[in-house]
Amino acid sequence: MKKLITFALSLFLFSCAKETAPEYTIISGKMTNTEDGKFFIRGNSFQKEITVKEDGSFTDTLQLGYNGTYEIGRQNIYLQKGKNLSFEANFEKLNDITFTGDLAAENNYFAKKGKLQEEIIGADAKTLFSLEETDYLAKINELAKKRLTLLGGSTFTVSDFKDKEVQNLNYHRQYLLKIYPDYHGVFTGNENFKVSENYPNPNETIDFDNAADFDFSTPYRQLVLTHFDDEIQKEAEKNGNFHDVIITKIKSLKSQNIKNALAESFSYEVALSNQKMESFYNGLLSISTDENFKKELTEKYNKLKKLTKGNPSPKFNYDNIKGGTTSLDDLKGKFVYIDVWATWCGPCMEELPFMKEVEKKYHDKNIAFVSISVDEKKDADKWKKVVTQREMQGIQLHADKAFKSQFVTDYAIDGIPRFILIDPNGNIVSGDAPRPSEEQLIKLFTELGI
Repeated sequence: MKKLITFALSLFLFSCAKETAPEYTIISGKMTNTEDGKFFIRGNSFQKEITVKEDGSFTDTLQLGYNGTYEIGRQNIYLQKGKNLSFEANFEKLNDITFTGDLAAENNYFAKKGKLQEEIIGADAKTLFSLEETDYLAKINELAKKRLTLLGGSTFTVSDFKDKEVQNLNYHRQYLLKIYPDYHGVFTGNENFKVSENYPNPNETIDFDNAADFDFSTPYRQLVLTHFDDEIQKEAEKNGNFHDVIITKIKSLKSQNIKNALAESFSYEVALSNQKMESFYNGLLSISTDENFKKELTEKYNKLKKLTKGNPSPKFNYDNIKGGTTSLDDLKGKFVYIDVWATWCGPCMEELPFMKEVEKKYHDKNIAFVSISVDEKKDADKWKKVVTQREMQGIQLHADKAFKSQFVTDYAIDGIPRFILIDPNGNIVSGDAPRPSEEQLIKLFTELGI
């Protein structure tokens, strides 16, 4: 009898387990006009590449790390573990996306909210942030009011979605208030711009260590990242230990998802220019629990360790704007100063006049100046146009796979502009050389006898 009871109990437990909601999420639908037949779903410490068929259809399974907001391009989507979702869209017009499935109500609301934003404040950041203060405030207040009206008239299947969205809308307004002074100065060319005394202060009562809000609200994430960047810069100016401050500040937080995001956002400081690269790398590893991030960071760190002075340089062989290809081997016997850039990169474009001056100064010396564009292949014509219009000198090359090009990945380049100096034997002088606008570059050339 005892065995029968035990067997019956095991069947009961097994049947209960089968009723438990699955942890995975199935997404399906149709996405047209993707690049290379794929698109990405991204979130906090999450990235999934979705492959589409020739007709644009797709089906995939996600193992979500959290319930909350993710992104496809610039389109927010709401996902929950065990809740399936379908959508159809043109990747080049994501604001026309339509959803069906378990979370259709929440996601169609997100789509309507995005369209409303574009109708009121437009899609051009320069036009919006160039507005004078009074007009800017009127725009964002109109947006906030109409969004609340849209939210009030919407119904959702997720019980706490509306309450979270109220807070999300508040965070978005606070973020727009915070970034206006800097953005207005940039877009109008008025570096000394100051808002009036009556300009609303972003809410100083915001808790910048709220894990739940970080999962749900994209504007909150932007506020958090901006806030900690500002705090770290201020404290580093006082004691000068920028990298130590980063690690200490992040470790002081209680929310692991925010720690992970901040660790990733500052990972660009694992760089050859960082004299504390090893300790900073170890500090980030000790903070993050994102295994994929830690793996990628370690791969980057191991690459950078090989890029020290005197080691053989990774090689390139890319299309030359004048026809044919040019390789590093073609330039053997000369120093080679390389500018890795792109037409869409503002800081890259700012360096171009300085680059022309340096090239002119050293045109008859034993040095070749090479510019390698990481513009996408589809933007090759734009690259050629900029090179021509800006009368760029030196050797102009176009990398074959943008940031995934072999030379670029071998140098662990994840931000541009990046300048590299190689000696006549093909060995590294500096994997992160001074910029043309910096006095240290001429000093370096002089020390090398160029």
